[in-house]
Amino acid sequence: MSKPDRSIKDKPTPKIDPEAHRQRIDRLSAIFSDIAGHAEELSKFRCPYRDRLDRCTGKFKCRNQKVSPDDDLLVCLHDGQFDYRSAWETDPESYGRAKARIKKIKKVSAERRAPPSEISKKD
Repeated sequence: MSKPDRSIKDKPTPKIDPEAHRQRIDRLSAIFSDIAGHAEELSKFRCPYRDRLDRCTGKFKCRNQKVSPDDDLLVCLHDGQFDYRSAWETDPESYGRAKARIKKIKKVSAERRAPPSEISKKD
């Protein structure tokens, strides 16, 4: 039977030079800030779900997706022009019609649930 390894607690910890540590952290921060800056610039015109081979990695339907005839993978056909307004703008008239229909449906449903005596009181 072999001897058990010494625990981590028994091993001496090397001294860390604070200046060298700070320099390493600054270097990592510079690298990551460059990466983040480049990603922010790309996000202004490139689809975030498009990989480097122009394949779509989104797990949802998108109007820019097309099935590749070669390998049955989704290809991103995004043209680089983002316009998110359609995600939150609606036709005000259709919104008003939908609200009116909901109100009517609620009223009809409430009348169906109410006992006959209460319906005659409302009229």
